[in-house]
Amino acid sequence: MFKLNQYAQGAFTLSILSGVLLILSGCVVHKEPVEEVDEYEFVSVGYATMSAQNGATDDIKMLNAIKASKLEAYKELAEQVYGVMLTSENSVQDYQLQSGRLKSKVKGLVRGAKVIRTYHESDLYITELGLNMTTLPFLKDAEFANPDDVIKVQSQVYY
Repeated sequence: MFKLNQYAQGAFTLSILSGVLLILSGCVVHKEPVEEVDEYEFVSVGYATMSAQNGATDDIKMLNAIKASKLEAYKELAEQVYGVMLTSENSVQDYQLQSGRLKSKVKGLVRGAKVIRTYHESDLYITELGLNMTTLPFLKDAEFANPDDVIKVQSQVYY
């Protein structure tokens, strides 16, 4: 029988162990970290240009842009929470599209939203809102019971 000296025997054992470890390391499953998304967390962004606002001074135009961007962010939150109703009309004559019209509508009450960030970049004013639905225990009563309880604000177009 073939006999190895002490050093050769140690080297042989080390190479066998290295080979086994190499084979076993191929069996390890590497899991990529998965970003957890909270299905009850909503974030929205509203945009408004300052130059397009009504106002006698730049300061008033900026204040109107702040309001408009916040309203747009609230509208986007309502779209995420309640959905969007779409109405579409198309006119076809002689197999050709003559006109197309698409209207969207969202209706809902958004309570508990927090301003995450508000800032401007050049002429654009931006507002980011966040809403965590798990912190709203009163969601069952999300509709106004009495329309007279709604505060009426003078209509104004901000953009």
